[in-house]
Amino acid sequence: MRTDSGTGTRGGARRAATRQKLYEAAVTLIAEQGFSSTTVEEIAERAGVAKGTVYYNFASKTELFEELLKHGVDLLSGELREASRTAAERGGGRVDELDAMIRAGLLFIDRYPAFTQLYVAELWRTGRAWQDTLMVSRARAVAVVEEVLRRGVDEGEFSAEIDVQLTAAALTGMVLVAALDRGAQSVNSGARQLNSGLASAAGGAGRLDSGLADISRGARSLDGGLFKLADGSGELSKGLRDGAEKIPDYDSKEREERSEVMADPIRLVTENSNAAANYGTGFAPYFIPLSLWVGAMVCYMLLAPLNRRALAAGAPAWRTALAGLLPVAAIGVAQVLTLMAVLHYGLGLEMDRAVGTVGFLLLVTVCFAAIIQWLNAKFGPAGRILVLAVLMLQLTSAGGTYPVETSPGFFNAIHPFLPMSHVVGALRVLITGGDLAPVWQACGVLVAFTVGALALTALTARRSAVWTMKRLHPELSL
Repeated sequence: MRTDSGTGTRGGARRAATRQKLYEAAVTLIAEQGFSSTTVEEIAERAGVAKGTVYYNFASKTELFEELLKHGVDLLSGELREASRTAAERGGGRVDELDAMIRAGLLFIDRYPAFTQLYVAELWRTGRAWQDTLMVSRARAVAVVEEVLRRGVDEGEFSAEIDVQLTAAALTGMVLVAALDRGAQSVNSGARQLNSGLASAAGGAGRLDSGLADISRGARSLDGGLFKLADGSGELSKGLRDGAEKIPDYDSKEREERSEVMADPIRLVTENSNAAANYGTGFAPYFIPLSLWVGAMVCYMLLAPLNRRALAAGAPAWRTALAGLLPVAAIGVAQVLTLMAVLHYGLGLEMDRAVGTVGFLLLVTVCFAAIIQWLNAKFGPAGRILVLAVLMLQLTSAGGTYPVETSPGFFNAIHPFLPMSHVVGALRVLITGGDLAPVWQACGVLVAFTVGALALTALTARRSAVWTMKRLHPELSL
């Protein structure tokens, strides 16, 4: 099934192409083995993408299937509308427009048989999570046919006695069921068979008008049957009244209290400000700083936090601290540029303030490098364990997945005192939009952490500049 992308950006077009592959893979697999038996792994494998790509575009398999149904029915509506418009431009009447729409519907079913099979099956199922979405999409498709019928009635081409809504629904369902029943072997043959009961282009609108009137009269016959049903419901009503007399009666005060409880509905109003475009965008502010912290941590596993040559040469403490920080900071800058390029151009991450996001992350990587440098310089090998412990505390208290207010009290208490907490909040604003106050606050906190960590590293370097005999001549055992 094809997707028309309305975005002009390369990232948007790439994302549309990815979603198209996922649609095609999902509709084929679900038609073959059913929704419950189809897994996200199978959809990703059939589409030729990673499993994470599926969750980046859709929060769940259910959302993917719901979007698939909506996309397919919208595509059918577009085909019907285009067929009607083309017939009208050629000077045809409303009968010609209906004829063209029937042919377009059969062509669509012949082109997408797997989707049509799923669509018809889901129309008869109940209790599905996507039932409301499917009904809204179906109503849009039926409305296209209804519009042509209504214009035909207004212009006198069709009888005013027909029920336009019922007739439009009947025509749409007739095309779907007839095409599936016959396997859509021949589009032109199928169109002629359906048209024989509706209209003939050569015979004019008379026969179609008669057929539509028959449908409307049938609906009125059904209405008469409903009146008979109403007579029976009257007897039921009488029985219910007799039973109601046996129900204990409440006094006026009790009735008033119960009436207030039942008549006072609770309405939940939800308002989203600067909502994330998809699942991946919502988690990006959490995983980006995590990757920068891990990157700096790995660098100081390979590089010494204090330059030994600078220590031996008696360089000033601040210069020794900077000499140990700058190489890791440079690697961090390269990591930021590479990471954001992959997220934007490779995965389609859209940022409300792209330049601001990159600039802010450069400050973040320098700050993280300074903190990790001090922990390694001060505590030696034990500093690596402390770096990992600080990372765990930040991940559990940063509020990256759920609001920190839902966490235990300890994590609420340390939340404002850890740098990653401020980074996550600022990145949410920079990526999805909003007031910049949290960004400026985070910049101030990061600068303070950076300066403080550098000062502590310089103090450690100053103390490390004192060489003892044990450091110059370590003990050797033979």
